[in-house]
Amino acid sequence: MTTLIAWGNINTVFPFHEIPTAFVPENLLTLSHDTPRVKQRWQCRRLAHFLLWQLLKMAEKPTALLGQISRTESGRPQFPSSELDFNISHSGDWVAVILHNGQNGEKSAVGIDIESPSKVRPYLALLEHFASTEEIHWFQQQTNPTSAFYRIWCLREAVLKSQGVGIAKLSEVIHQPETLHIFSAHCPRGQLCFTDELPFYLAYFVNQTAIKSPCFWVWNGDHLQPQRFVHKIHYDVNTNPLKSIDFPINR
Repeated sequence: MTTLIAWGNINTVFPFHEIPTAFVPENLLTLSHDTPRVKQRWQCRRLAHFLLWQLLKMAEKPTALLGQISRTESGRPQFPSSELDFNISHSGDWVAVILHNGQNGEKSAVGIDIESPSKVRPYLALLEHFASTEEIHWFQQQTNPTSAFYRIWCLREAVLKSQGVGIAKLSEVIHQPETLHIFSAHCPRGQLCFTDELPFYLAYFVNQTAIKSPCFWVWNGDHLQPQRFVHKIHYDVNTNPLKSIDFPINR
């Protein structure tokens, strides 16, 4: 099994035109409304498509799959084969993509979330809407409240996005920061990692209980350059034997 993660910035040149037109959705070919906000989001979607194209080539998978992307009932994009799954996140000018290939007919489910905050938010007030009392107490003890908040936020988004579930279910994700466990009825068993070493906060989930570390890449304007992390925070998701419930993959 292979897990690949790549990210880039829309202000870094990327040769989108090299992707065969047949593999590109029409809405990524032409920008209809040229306002700064719309243009930024359009460029983010183009970069995400470009990064996914690069990862498919790296994984030695048919790039024609780009032209076969469909959507689930919840609107989550997916490939025809359930063994191959991907997920995309963007924040500000940054974009990240995860691609996972299962094996032996095993379904894949991945989720990724990045956050590049441009301003300080009322973190405690926000947490009171979805976090547990124990989680809030842990947050109040942390020396870096910004990193702690986005750790709490991103990991929830990553596990929920693996099934195309929205942020309305944030409060239904149980996060135990002391024991590094996550529980949710909205995702299968697996593993999640969080890091604050990048220009943005990153969390990614893979529905494998024993996975090799993903390969990480950044688009540098010419090619995908390999990256390494010094420190990642690792979580087990739905793997506590006391909570051995079968969580289906809704794909």
